[in-house]
Amino acid sequence: MSLEECLERVRSAPVPSHEEAAKFQLIAPILRNLGWNPDDGAEFLLEHSVGGTGGKVDIALKGDGRLVALVEAKRPNADLSQHEEQLLRYAFHEGVDICVLTTGLEWWLFLPREKVEWAERRFAVLDLVHDSVDRLTEDLNAFLHRETLVNGQAETKAKLVLKASLEAARLEEEIPEIWQTMLDEPDEELVELIATRVYEQLNLRPDKNQVIAVLYGEPVPMAGEHESSAAEATQAASTGATSRASSRRPVAFRLWGVRYPVSTRKEIYAQVVDLLYEWHADAFSSLLEPIGRAREACATLDPDDCDSPHRVKSSRYFIDSQGHTWTLFRQAESLLEHFGYDRSDLEVLFE
Repeated sequence: MSLEECLERVRSAPVPSHEEAAKFQLIAPILRNLGWNPDDGAEFLLEHSVGGTGGKVDIALKGDGRLVALVEAKRPNADLSQHEEQLLRYAFHEGVDICVLTTGLEWWLFLPREKVEWAERRFAVLDLVHDSVDRLTEDLNAFLHRETLVNGQAETKAKLVLKASLEAARLEEEIPEIWQTMLDEPDEELVELIATRVYEQLNLRPDKNQVIAVLYGEPVPMAGEHESSAAEATQAASTGATSRASSRRPVAFRLWGVRYPVSTRKEIYAQVVDLLYEWHADAFSSLLEPIGRAREACATLDPDDCDSPHRVKSSRYFIDSQGHTWTLFRQAESLLEHFGYDRSDLEVLFE
């Protein structure tokens, strides 16, 4: 019987009732089709004792004079995540190339000696019920066939797969953060790229402020509406709310003549709110309703109302610090006016 036929039989067979049944009805037949002989106690070791730990593993595979893999069987529908760390410790102790945690229908494959967290050592998950037979055949032969395990090819390929998987996971996590930073702090390259694409397709060249407005979800201003002379631009980059048109990173803001260090523009909004609470705690309940046009510039008693909740100065109030940079600037200015101050009291200092 070929491996493909064995897998088809596994798919159609009743689900075993316990792990011993899974071991002999599903796991052993598959390993036999991968070149291992369950009848040979020299290479197919059942209830293998892990020296020095007092533990046992259901199956140890031995070839060319050394252990190359451990296979731990669990009952069907078991939560394999509850058992992976123990198996990895056993496998690391035995120095095997690959270890497997399986219910017979679901197979988790690990590289136990990789220098990453336990949970990051899993390089493959095989679902014998839902995955294609072609894919299952390819992966099982690549990682668990006797020949590939003994000659080291299985471990080599598994390392390549794990490396690609970890890189993809990191990219999935960090690319959105990098993109959000580019939106919050538009750099010249991004703005120029968008302007160039617009020109190529529309034969219209937007100015920098028009591009930034679109990135922040703002109405597109008329060309030149926010342009200023070189001297005015230099002044705007260091003081006043007009500096929000700058794509440079803020280092501090000045409110009522006092300088406060920051590293992002969102911090400015949160700190302005905290400072206003210091001076107007008794009147802060007035922010429980939206303020004018800047409907987000309000407080709430429930942090679940916010995408990015910020507790106001250890009070019972929360504000939402999530939003585009220009929106947060407007909200800070709106709050200042709400409590009787002038927008010009807020000055932003850039690097």
